Amino acid sequence: MALNGVTWAPEAQLLLGLLGLLYYGTGPVVTPVAETLWIPKSKSVATPLELNQIPLLPAGGPLHGPSHLTWWAVVWCLLGAFQIWTCPFGVLQAGGVFLRDSFSVLLGTALFIYAALAIAIAAGWSKQAGIAHTEYFVLVLLAVLGQYLLLMTTDLMALYLCLELQSFALVVLCSLNYASPYSVEAGMKYFLLSAFSSCLLLLGIGLIYWNTGLTRCAHLQELLAATAGEPSLGLWLGIWLVGLGLLWKLAAAPIHMWAADVYQGAWSSVTLLISTLPKIAVLGFWAHTWHSIWCTAFGGALAFFSAFSLVVGAVAPLGQAQLKRLLAFSSIGHMGLLLMPLAGGTEGLAALWAHLGIYVVTSLAVWGLMLWPFDRPGGGTAALPVNPSQAPVLESTSSEANIKMFETTIGGGAAPQYIWDLAGLQNSLPVAATAWAGAMLSLAGLPPVAGFLGKLGLFWWGLNTHQYALVLLALVATLLGSVYYLRVLKVAYVDTPRSWGTYGPCAAPTAYLIAIAWAILAGALWHGAPLVLATHLLALATSFT
Repeated sequence: MALNGVTWAPEAQLLLGLLGLLYYGTGPVVTPVAETLWIPKSKSVATPLELNQIPLLPAGGPLHGPSHLTWWAVVWCLLGAFQIWTCPFGVLQAGGVFLRDSFSVLLGTALFIYAALAIAIAAGWSKQAGIAHTEYFVLVLLAVLGQYLLLMTTDLMALYLCLELQSFALVVLCSLNYASPYSVEAGMKYFLLSAFSSCLLLLGIGLIYWNTGLTRCAHLQELLAATAGEPSLGLWLGIWLVGLGLLWKLAAAPIHMWAADVYQGAWSSVTLLISTLPKIAVLGFWAHTWHSIWCTAFGGALAFFSAFSLVVGAVAPLGQAQLKRLLAFSSIGHMGLLLMPLAGGTEGLAALWAHLGIYVVTSLAVWGLMLWPFDRPGGGTAALPVNPSQAPVLESTSSEANIKMFETTIGGGAAPQYIWDLAGLQNSLPVAATAWAGAMLSLAGLPPVAGFLGKLGLFWWGLNTHQYALVLLALVATLLGSVYYLRVLKVAYVDTPRSWGTYGPCAAPTAYLIAIAWAILAGALWHGAPLVLATHLLALATSFT
């Protein structure tokens, strides 16, 4: 009994901490306490008492509850990472449904540390924007808990429950800004399409169980290996549907239609979470548990999704003027790159983890810059392009009033929304221009930043596994993608602005984390030994546990 308590210690600590934060955030402790007092107005004795008093409203406690909860959420994540790292592994839990091995310990620790950084980088923004939703942090931590359990999952039904725990939290987070129709639209689209993907997943699990009577992934792999010469149509269809459900969570083309609208409508802090944490968890489950089952049934069919994602990620952003939509299509292109090693076996897992690590650090820098307060003069319309045909079309019109409404509801004036918002940034704030340059070069995979190292590793392993056509397509996609990444730099360094949009004071946590992320991107290419060793260790844990 004592041993069971030790093995469940990380999960118990995470759950109790989450419940404690829920009570603390919604109870009277975090709510400012105020009471009206009456004090004498003057010292004149002749003044009647009822006319000689003025009200005073002293308040105690945190003045902004959600920003106060930010650091408790960060502590929760860091304590979770410490517990996972120090707890024994090689342990089956819940009757074998979950397995804590070296892989889930390594990636789970990284997941919680990154979640802490993603929460901390939005601390200043949440306070300045006046976010009044204390449930924001509880939902974020609930999603992270579901993603951690997903890394330990060995059973298909547990897979469904973990994905639903993650999706439930992210759907609510997408639509928390209910005053904005775009946020509500993002939440509705994410909810409806997530429900559709869950239906595919459940249908696939049902077909697998109907044909085999199994839900354990290890038993299913053994059955597939033993009956490789006698394929079952129902079983293979079930595996295909489960794979589609997982690829939907990754926003891999051609099942990526939700990504651009959700990225655009959700808060930037939520978009940071959606663009990184599910990729870590779902790719971890796929590489560690699901990859052998998929390859036995469909071999290199994943190359189709990789190629489609590369094409969409290279072509779709070329005409985009909104930064969030551009970054959404950029993430789809990077998803195509991340699927390349999985399409060619398990030899390229080290390259997969290296590129994923560089991508999430780059995303931290990019979305940190999006969370940096930005002032657009002229009521949100002064930074519009000279050519009206370049303005985004909203609700079948491109009028200035509609664009102003868009910026008001999305959060224009609090963050740069369009590429031309960055015009003249080199002259107004060179530090921000340098940060944007490093992030865009890393996403493009160009030297001298770390993104070049990630793409080089993927191309190298692609050539070693004879994926010549896919590598050629990835090179062409990289060339096309460089066009819109470098266009951002052209606007920031070369173009003359119509009016000067300026960044405001940056919160200290946001500034420090942007600087740290930028330093990692600038130094990893020249001192990449720690990254290479860490990703090789993770690749070994993926393959042999």
